[in-house]
Amino acid sequence: MQEDQVKLLFICENLRRLRLAHGLTYTKVAEILNKTRQAYVNYENGLRHITIIDLMAIAEFYNVSLDMITGNPYHTKNVNELKFTTYTLDNGEIKKTFPITISTILDDVIVLKQNDLRLDFFWKSNYYQKNHVMLFEYFDKVYQSKVYYHKDGSGSFFINDDMITFTKTQAESIFYLGIHLSHLTKEFNIDNFF
Repeated sequence: MQEDQVKLLFICENLRRLRLAHGLTYTKVAEILNKTRQAYVNYENGLRHITIIDLMAIAEFYNVSLDMITGNPYHTKNVNELKFTTYTLDNGEIKKTFPITISTILDDVIVLKQNDLRLDFFWKSNYYQKNHVMLFEYFDKVYQSKVYYHKDGSGSFFINDDMITFTKTQAESIFYLGIHLSHLTKEFNIDNFF
């Protein structure tokens, strides 16, 4: 197999993995690229070469570098996966099930250590999500809060029950880092747990 064919296979596999990791259909990704469903399917199957413009659009949409799309998907240098023994409650009976696996192969999770007993997890996103707690930078400080916008582009957010307001011009200084995904708390101290 020629080197160009191998690189094309890498791109195809990475496109497929990104789409599946985000739970998207072919049609949804095709809409993002302003392509037909079949055109995008051809990208993933290696039947059509993807343009650099489309690669950049996909990288921006998934918030990954071009290297993540064009690089070797089978590289095992960094396997960012957590596996947990898992039980479920079934009609009042606790049963062991398949382990839950949390994969951060795209390094798309941010962890905020609130204190020794709580971790908050954020999904990396540079896009505002209405009515969700966001992690964001505002004038070189990082905050965690819901952000509320008014029709005129101004808005506010709360930190420790104090309301911080911003104008439409100041809103341009907000850079979103992630959306709150979940949290983990511990009831008692176990050394090296977190």
